[in-house]
Amino acid sequence: MGLFNRFKKKTPSIPDKAFSQQAESDTACILIMDRVMEDASQAAKIVKQAFGSDVVREVDQSHAPLTHMIVTLEGTEFWCSYMPFPVPPEEMNLPDTPQYSMFNPEEYQAICNSKSFWLIVQKGDGQSLAGKRQVCRLLTSLVGALLEAEGSLGVYVSAAELLISRRVYLQNAYILKKNSEDPNYFPAPLWIAIRQGQKGDMLLMGTWGLRQFGFPELWFLDPKSHWAEIHEKLYLMSIFQITEKELYKDGDTIAFTEGNITTFKEMNGALFLIGGNV
Repeated sequence: MGLFNRFKKKTPSIPDKAFSQQAESDTACILIMDRVMEDASQAAKIVKQAFGSDVVREVDQSHAPLTHMIVTLEGTEFWCSYMPFPVPPEEMNLPDTPQYSMFNPEEYQAICNSKSFWLIVQKGDGQSLAGKRQVCRLLTSLVGALLEAEGSLGVYVSAAELLISRRVYLQNAYILKKNSEDPNYFPAPLWIAIRQGQKGDMLLMGTWGLRQFGFPELWFLDPKSHWAEIHEKLYLMSIFQITEKELYKDGDTIAFTEGNITTFKEMNGALFLIGGNV
């Protein structure tokens, strides 16, 4: 059985209009620094080297060291603002239980002691699923370039409450670059967090961030498999929805292994996957 078939529902094919989800139109992330830069205009040079001299339309340093610049990639505008002070706590909800797949303890501690940050925002172009997907891919490439600046620590995606070290982000940005022509690829680990919790004595593992693409979060109820296998399934199922290959709904069934049926059950605005000995 092929990889795609393992994640395909036992329902008829999906009409195109089924994917007219209402994504969050604005897209943003925070790039965290370990220092206050006297001259943040070096970021414009990095972006020009990566994408060409014409992509940086405007750089405003009239209130240095604050820097604001507009970057246009493939016709899409991104506002990049450098803030010479630590990220306010209300803007960055650091996870209480660090996800060491996204950073190691030393990287986490450095981020907690950050000194400044870039706020990178795209407003309005993510209203459709296709538009949101394209904005996220472009923003990932832009942030990957900016992370080359000395003193960069990592990235925080508030829509998923997702914290990612510079090392891990650059690894995934490189994979995106290699797959830039593949419409079936999406850098899910940079936009979707995987969470863990408890419901009574049962373990829960699921996504956090799919709602920004217009989908309910996906959660496995009492999974039996190793956590790495559940992570892989959640990322792949997220990618299949974001790239419009699948759409999971209440009452659907799926078989990850032949003969073992897992059922989708909507509860409290999320889709729980129940049974199937997953």
